[in-house]
Amino acid sequence: MTTPTAPMPATGEHYDVVIVGGGPAGLQAALILARQLRRVLVLDGNRPRHSATMEAHGFLSRDNVPPNELRAAGRESVEHYDNAEVQFANVTRVRREGTGFVVEAKGVRGTPDRVVGADRVIVATGLKELFPPFPMLRAFYGTCIHSCVVCDAWNKQDARIAVFGVKGAKTLAYRAAQLVRIGSHVTLFASEEQVPEDDAARLRELGVVVDRREIDDVVGERADLTGIRTVDGEVTPVEAAFVLPGFEAQLGFLDDDLQPDRDAEGLVVADNFGRTRVQGLYATGELTAPGPEVLIISAGKGARTAIAAHRDATGF
Repeated sequence: MTTPTAPMPATGEHYDVVIVGGGPAGLQAALILARQLRRVLVLDGNRPRHSATMEAHGFLSRDNVPPNELRAAGRESVEHYDNAEVQFANVTRVRREGTGFVVEAKGVRGTPDRVVGADRVIVATGLKELFPPFPMLRAFYGTCIHSCVVCDAWNKQDARIAVFGVKGAKTLAYRAAQLVRIGSHVTLFASEEQVPEDDAARLRELGVVVDRREIDDVVGERADLTGIRTVDGEVTPVEAAFVLPGFEAQLGFLDDDLQPDRDAEGLVVADNFGRTRVQGLYATGELTAPGPEVLIISAGKGARTAIAAHRDATGF
């Protein structure tokens, strides 16, 4: 028994699966589906979260490659298959039509607008970072300041490192503890709400300086971070920093009746294979718990979601 196919919009084409987002999760999903002879379209706005990062790390066979090169290699792998297509376009609306979906997208960088039908939709748009409001933070983000300790700490060996985050940050103590084995000196800027005093005492035993003062801004000279300035005007010398931002899933392109459930962190609620409460709608990569992860894990989640979508399409 085959699953009914959604009607094709009069103005567009029809795909077995449309994937919204062309990062590691979305492209890996597309590759798996293409190899199962599914007709697949990836629509990507080409504004990745890590666009400011100079190198991606920890991805087997692609360690230290610039993120844009990693994504370009992924697109090339997908487009090797005649039944797969990748286009730069901003998805503006996904709506239900019959048993499937209609996906509308605005072309970017000279690509055409699209209106296409799909039996299934995989959302792999990642998360938007919400940084503390420090005027100079963006100037050093991706070079001296990073958000992923697992990804980038190795490159900061023997540096003087600062750790800080948004007001609601919950894992700053863990981040500081990780960095003790990396940096020559670690300073954690955190309120007692962010890091309770019991945890702060344990960190001090590890050699971490716990500074309760509020940060005013990061400071530096040209491309080099040189310090963290607190509201009292004092500058603590550092050469690198790790920031824990807030994160936000942006799913405004989904019609109201297609909005998936969210958990307390704002992440999409899905099963272990990316199935949401909406029939035929999947979410994968950083959109689902536990949120931001190293790239290779996001890619793995994309593969798993693709396998689920393919299996669901068989009707068994």
